[in-house]
Amino acid sequence: MPHNVIMPKTGMAMEEGTIVRWLKAVGDTVRKGETIAVIETDKVTMDLESDFEGTLLSIVHRDGEVVKATETIAWIGAPGEKAEQAMRAAPAAAPAVGPSTAMPAGAASVAMSAAASPGTGRTPATGRTPATPAARAFAAEAGIALSSVAGSGPGGAVRLRDLQNAAASGTRRAIPEKMVRGHLQVPAVTLVTRADVTELASLRERVNAAGGDHLSCTDFVVKAAAAALREHPIVNSIVEGDALVMRDEVAVGIAVALEDGRIVPVIRGADRMTLRQISAAARGLAERARAGSLSPRECEGGTFTVTDLGMYGITEFTPVINAPESAILGVGAVEEQLRTGAAGIESRTIMSLCLTHDHRHIDGALAAAFLARIRSLLENCWSLVA
Repeated sequence: MPHNVIMPKTGMAMEEGTIVRWLKAVGDTVRKGETIAVIETDKVTMDLESDFEGTLLSIVHRDGEVVKATETIAWIGAPGEKAEQAMRAAPAAAPAVGPSTAMPAGAASVAMSAAASPGTGRTPATGRTPATPAARAFAAEAGIALSSVAGSGPGGAVRLRDLQNAAASGTRRAIPEKMVRGHLQVPAVTLVTRADVTELASLRERVNAAGGDHLSCTDFVVKAAAAALREHPIVNSIVEGDALVMRDEVAVGIAVALEDGRIVPVIRGADRMTLRQISAAARGLAERARAGSLSPRECEGGTFTVTDLGMYGITEFTPVINAPESAILGVGAVEEQLRTGAAGIESRTIMSLCLTHDHRHIDGALAAAFLARIRSLLENCWSLVA
């Protein structure tokens, strides 16, 4: 039986992706794990690897087409098999699919590969202004008509930077009401504390001077946050609809700045990793994020996010929760401050920590205890390298 290849869903908010180009042609042999196409999501361009071995029987959506997440884009099977066999065996598609309706992959392929008809609520990709998914998302939020912006992408496709340039020149309208409503639906509260990381800075300098992989301040923060999440499981929860889901796995996302936005790759099982393992994982994820080669799984399943603006000289800020997570930790710039110590006035290295939490299920006392635990771990940094 042929297997369908779908447009991967790289995050809860992803609705569609663009097929940049196919690297395989119909009739080519495909190995499991082999890259068969390059796709672009709203956050990153990535390689699409095959989960199956066989022959590429059919390509449903071609280069440049915008495809909904989880939609079938190709079929792989044994030589001589026909993809039509699998499509005929698939359940019939409903005339319209709402946002909460589940739909078998095979049925989605039949329904979505055909042109839209009146009453279906769908518009074929070829009937729209060509644009990347990131550009479409930005345009929808900002209220900009894609047809009013000159595209710089292949075939005149509108890219995110085209819209950003248009917004900077005054074409962007006021912040849409739905963005305001989104913030109002989650009663987010931000707590700020400062950690004395003088010993941590000294330890980090000695460790890095000894050779091996370079440890960053963020590596220490991720390690401390992972340990604190294991001790405070409610902070490690996610929100699904009206339900609070407790997650057993501690999966810490690290915000990575890109040229046209940001992406949050995830370190899974961070609480079971050593500091050097966290450092290696974070470095690898950041490199692949900037190269546009992250896999879909590397961007999914986060339970908590760390975002660091310290390199920009920002000391305090209010990070926005990365839904459906329940909290996010912002790391500010490290500063030298004069404080009174046992030997009199001393110069100490101080780091600001900003925790934004969903107050519906994480009250102020719990959030404060969680943040205090992170501060304590950073100030007693030897436990992080044990």
